[in-house]
Amino acid sequence: MNERDNTLLDNYFNGLLGSKDALAVEVRALSEPEFSLRKEMEAFPRKEAKREAFIATLRNMEGEYFQEKGTQSPPLTVVRNNMPRWIALAASVTLIAAAVWFFNQNGTPVYEQYAQHTPLSLTVMGNTAKAKTDAETAFGQKDYARALAALDQVLVAEPDNIKATFYRGICILEFGRGSEARAVFEPLAAGRSALREDAAWYVGLSYLKEKDLEVCKVALGKIGPGEAHYKEAQKILKGL
Repeated sequence: MNERDNTLLDNYFNGLLGSKDALAVEVRALSEPEFSLRKEMEAFPRKEAKREAFIATLRNMEGEYFQEKGTQSPPLTVVRNNMPRWIALAASVTLIAAAVWFFNQNGTPVYEQYAQHTPLSLTVMGNTAKAKTDAETAFGQKDYARALAALDQVLVAEPDNIKATFYRGICILEFGRGSEARAVFEPLAAGRSALREDAAWYVGLSYLKEKDLEVCKVALGKIGPGEAHYKEAQKILKGL
């Protein structure tokens, strides 16, 4: 993320943007993973504070209304007079329960938090030099369509180029084609190449992106101590 985008987000969270510019930030957050992650990180402390405030309110209400043990039932007239208050209480409890559920859901790990791709670097030489340079540039710009096209050109001339194959899988995954991406990653994860552990990680990420959390747990559980991405995998598993 460049300095201009960082300043834009700072202004957004400090309430310094007009409605049109603020809307533009929201739209970008839907399609740009890095932008979305920064937005989520900035918003998280506010969500946690609101969550704690909701819980505190619920406890106070519980103490006022539900823990008056040993008292007699109030007269019917009192109950009737307090009916609006009880209705407001019921609505508040419902709102609190919904809010707690929302905040807990937002705490679940998501693909965009962990899909921090290592920049593509290929050995630029031979007839594929231009295609490799194009692939590196496009991938760095998150232009996955152009990167995929360039990588396909590389693989026509160099079908055994494992790194090009691996990054092709990432591009496909970014388009939401999880099963097709796994067809790339799984053979690499089962092999002996230097990208074996990275491929195993991306198999798990592909299921996280699809929100297939049970299968994601199984895939990430195969990443053992000492392997690349083990700590990251454990963070996700603890959050699922």
